[in-house]
Amino acid sequence: MRHSDDRVIREFERRRKRLMLNFGFTLICFILGLVIIQIADTSPGLLGIGRRWWMAAAVAQLFAGVIMAVTGFLQYRCPVCDQIIRGHDKYYFGVLLKPGKCPECGARLEE
Repeated sequence: MRHSDDRVIREFERRRKRLMLNFGFTLICFILGLVIIQIADTSPGLLGIGRRWWMAAAVAQLFAGVIMAVTGFLQYRCPVCDQIIRGHDKYYFGVLLKPGKCPECGARLEE
């Protein structure tokens, strides 16, 4: 039984690291998108690129950030019951970052 618990804990730790990486990249994408919007507003002809193309690049960055955030959220599941580790209930979009056990099945997720 202990060997199985260790595998579940290791797998959940791997999923948590992936979630944190996705959210880190999401922040970078959002910041880059906001910087591009600022460039479009202050220097629309920078590098010979018009304002419309700067805005398109900013929207692409913001969209990429949303996709990465949603991907990270959807993969953050219990390795045993495959449920998303939510903070409160099914209507709450937040997740528990350091749960001791799964709120659904009670599987141990941390040592």
